[in-house]
Amino acid sequence: MLKVNKIILGTVQLGLEYGINNTEGKPNLEKSFNILKEAYALGIRTLDTAEAYGDAHFIIKLFHEQVPFRFKIISKYASKIKTFPSDIAVRLEKHCIDFDVPHLEAYMFHSYDDFKETLQREPMILKKLKNSTFTKKIGVSVYDNNQIEDVLNYEEIKLIQVPFNVFDNDNLRKEILLKAQKKGVEVHTRSVFLQGIFFKDFNNLKGNLVGLKNNLIDLDEIVKKNKSNKIDIALNYAISKEYINKVLIGVDNVDQLKRNIKALETFDDWKALKEIDDKIHISNNELLNPSKWNY
Repeated sequence: MLKVNKIILGTVQLGLEYGINNTEGKPNLEKSFNILKEAYALGIRTLDTAEAYGDAHFIIKLFHEQVPFRFKIISKYASKIKTFPSDIAVRLEKHCIDFDVPHLEAYMFHSYDDFKETLQREPMILKKLKNSTFTKKIGVSVYDNNQIEDVLNYEEIKLIQVPFNVFDNDNLRKEILLKAQKKGVEVHTRSVFLQGIFFKDFNNLKGNLVGLKNNLIDLDEIVKKNKSNKIDIALNYAISKEYINKVLIGVDNVDQLKRNIKALETFDDWKALKEIDDKIHISNNELLNPSKWNY
């Protein structure tokens, strides 16, 4: 149960078609509700969502209207989304009303650019949000270490969400995430499966993804050598890091969710995780950002 407590369920898959290996598309409302019910039954208590995740906000709202319990909610502000109030504080309050929760666990800026642009437009916005009763924390979703370094200069920011996985790994992130932890900033990680790239046949890679072929071969060798599998290793790699507070996962269906939780409960192959740190080093950081992929 301790490992499950470290899991946050992402909801981008509920609101948008998402993921390089997603062949099912966006689940319908019934399937979305089944995923949320099963997540709660398995011990997951926090959802990660965003204003830019299509129907995700609306689906969570409908779900909370039909069940007696409430998830803790983390959402993200995106200035490009115009369907919510323009005033960020008013927007935040509306989210709490819609989700039927007294406050969000965190309200994050969806990107570093959104964070900096909003600060330039509204210099007092961090103090305004900090004084709000509608969120416990203010956070920023970031991509690289330089962005993390800058964000850590703002004392109001108490949460960062950053990519972390067996490729975007300890070798790239440990030092800066330890620094965040020492400053009292909570660390959440996403992209634990790097949008499913770990499960692609490395012989069928196209475009710039060919640059990850040798790394995928190394990962396959580690998996085979330790008689393990990629789901177990990928999930437990992120979960095992003490400098990470929460790990975000997304699923397309209930079976995937059950499989992921089982991976946490039965895993004991710690040697394989050590080999990830020893053997996998990505030199081209652009290949770790799905928005830079061409395939």
